[in-house]
Amino acid sequence: IVGDLPIPFDTVLNISALVIVLTFVFLKVSWKESILINTETVFEDKQNLFGKILGVLTLLLLILPGLISDESAKTSVVPLILWVFLWIGVPVLGLIFGDVYAKFNPLAILNLESKKPNNVYVASVLFLGLTWFELVWNKPGNPQHIGTVFLILFLVTNLIRKSSKSSSIEVDPLLLLHHLYSKLRLTNKKPFLKGLLENIANLTNLKGMEYFILLMIGTVTYDGLRGTTFWYNQFGSSTLDLGFSTLAFFSINLIVILFYRFACWFAIKISGENLNLNDVSLQFGHTMLPIAFAYHVTHYLSLLLYESQSTVYRFNDPFGTGLNLFDVNEVTINYFLTPVALWGIQVFLTLAGHMLSVVLAHDLAVKLFGHQQSDKTQYIFLLITVGLTLQALFVLSVP
Repeated sequence: IVGDLPIPFDTVLNISALVIVLTFVFLKVSWKESILINTETVFEDKQNLFGKILGVLTLLLLILPGLISDESAKTSVVPLILWVFLWIGVPVLGLIFGDVYAKFNPLAILNLESKKPNNVYVASVLFLGLTWFELVWNKPGNPQHIGTVFLILFLVTNLIRKSSKSSSIEVDPLLLLHHLYSKLRLTNKKPFLKGLLENIANLTNLKGMEYFILLMIGTVTYDGLRGTTFWYNQFGSSTLDLGFSTLAFFSINLIVILFYRFACWFAIKISGENLNLNDVSLQFGHTMLPIAFAYHVTHYLSLLLYESQSTVYRFNDPFGTGLNLFDVNEVTINYFLTPVALWGIQVFLTLAGHMLSVVLAHDLAVKLFGHQQSDKTQYIFLLITVGLTLQALFVLSVP
């Protein structure tokens, strides 16, 4: 839609970069002490009877249709539940109601003994595998493929939980994804901004948390870039090759992680403090969460707004066996937002997420390195934030 934008694309990029830089400068002048209070966050994933029933039903609707019928992705309820409801719809509900997904998580319907959570490395690996299936695999909407993948995910997560007594948050990528997004809930205590910032900042220090958040950014970055003509012009027909796409997918995620780690190393080096790189990397992880959320929502917003309108049509025959529960034979999608209006919402969310990230990073830098050193230690973080902003706007604006 770049040719239909209300203002020139170059102007959009320049103004956006300027907004991020001015936010950084404003914080340096006015934000001289950390305002956030650290409190340990306790993961609550207990399910009541209703939650377990809903979880079982969700699990059956994800697995059974692909195994008992050959219904296509265009009419099946399976891709709607996974890629529209669980992937974007429920996280958006989390902005108001908190972690809704944990109350009916289909991967946690078994009551298993667990120890206090320590790390999220397994969840990170499984998240990478799940997003590879979504973004690289040729038919991620195929009900049979989704059913197989989700059955494997159910078995793997519960076997690991059973054998190692791991907490579900350590091994369940969907639970961790929803929990992180619920940290941005808008129904916080007053004052609103301080409550929001503290809610984000008070993530339990589980090792590997920053990598999970960075993978959230990297996977959407890959998905956005691969859909542009720029990507096709650079790599041509190779973009259709599974091997090339897999290499590109992992490479972009690795680049995001390496840049982040370099920014943490740079902050320590400039400050002159004797701090451990892994500790600083983990502590700054939450500062990237608003960017991850902005990427996720803007990228899948149109899917949520429009594909969700097919809910009744798809649930008319939930298992693909010929049922006709609601006597609905076709679906009409109402594209109630103009492309420019949708683009405007996406740009606003993108800038808001990146600005919030700058605020969180500055507050933590003040706490770790002091006000005098805070700006110097954040130069690479600022560069990364501006780069991610421009990349996101490029993907949103260029076909």
